[in-house]
Parts: sequence; C-alpha cells; structure tokens
Amino acid sequence: MLLPDEQEFLQYITENYSERKCPAKKEWTFQEHFNLLPEDLEDMLIDLFTRYRIEHSNFILDNYFEPEIFWWQWKRRKEWHNRPLKPLTLEMIIESAKAGKWLYD
Repeated sequence: MLLPDEQEFLQYITENYSERKCPAKKEWTFQEHFNLLPEDLEDMLIDLFTRYRIEHSNFILDNYFEPEIFWWQWKRRKEWHNRPLKPLTLEMIIESAKAGKWLYD
C-alpha cells in the first residue's frame, strides 16, 4: 500500500505508537517522541515498512540508534559512544512511502 494520505499515516502512528496520545506530526523524531526498547522500535519500523510497502534493504538502524551492546562488548561501546547518530523523522518514513523505497542513508 503506497501512502495515499499523510494524515492516515500520522493517525496510524498516533493510534498505535504515540504514548502521548496527541496527534503525531511529521517533524517528530523517533529519538525524541518514541520511548521504545530497541526490539520494539525495530518491530515498529518493520510494521511501517511493511504496511506502506517501503523497500528497505538499504536501511541501517545503527545510523539512527546506538546498538544494544552487552557487557562483554565493552570495547565496542567506546566505538559507538561518540559516533554521531542521524535523526530519524516521521517525514522520512512518509517520503519513502510515497517513493516505495527507503530514500535515505
């Protein structure tokens, strides 16, 4: 389903993922507005990519969120700690849905 209507997308986000239960806005970033565990965040993104038929083979979650690092991977924590992360917005999902593929990265 290619995105027919941005408002439907924002309504879907509000109803299914917004803790605030106020209308979602295109400018919202996942980092600021969605307090999700990494596995829940991944489930949310897969849901959106699937629902709106976004081909996402070039999407790299680690560009936007610090990966879960276990205690025995302490050396990797240093690598990731100072690495700048890109913002991920609802508008990026909307634009990708219109195109049918992930447009960023």
